[in-house]
Amino acid sequence: MDNRGLEKLDQWLLKYGNDDSILSASELDGYFAAIVSAPRQVAPAVWYSAIWADQPPQWPSDKDGERFMKLAVELMSEATYMLSEEPDDYEAIFLADDNGKGEKLIVSEWCAGYLRGAAVAGWLEEALPDSASAALKLITLHGDESGTETLKAMSDAEYDASTALIEPAAVELYEYWQQNLQPVLPVRREEAKVGRNDPCTCGSGKKYKQCCMK
Repeated sequence: MDNRGLEKLDQWLLKYGNDDSILSASELDGYFAAIVSAPRQVAPAVWYSAIWADQPPQWPSDKDGERFMKLAVELMSEATYMLSEEPDDYEAIFLADDNGKGEKLIVSEWCAGYLRGAAVAGWLEEALPDSASAALKLITLHGDESGTETLKAMSDAEYDASTALIEPAAVELYEYWQQNLQPVLPVRREEAKVGRNDPCTCGSGKKYKQCCMK
């Protein structure tokens, strides 16, 4: 996705979001990285609603809503492709802050989005083997308030070394869950049986045995 698309996502997320929703393309990228890493598929209606903290916007027009969804799906598709097909070249959308000493990566929004996505996908609290658990702990360090003091105590070199491991951590978690995919359970519908002599459910007025049962 080009910078123009990312800027448009930023604008929409800020304009139509709320205090609890995703508010940047960086955060959305992290969110999708966790969603596509899930051991089970997450329905679009679920991940879309969670972007807005279950308060989806009232778009000015259907066209605006469709354009947002198109860009969002494009961003998610790119994450899927890179994590699955080009893991060695996977690049997260981090922010950069020129603090006067040179460019420094800001990864907190991406990591916060990742943790949100893992929660929505239902695997944030799952037991993980040591390597995958360490990968999630690294992302949690940068994406959760609980890691604030640890991060403050880091030197610039330690911080840079830590952030350099985040993308490999995302790849590690993706590959773990791809090796441990869970089947999608079929939806079971409890439907009352129609008797042979009952009125047909199609509304014809005929008995079931004389109509749709044939």
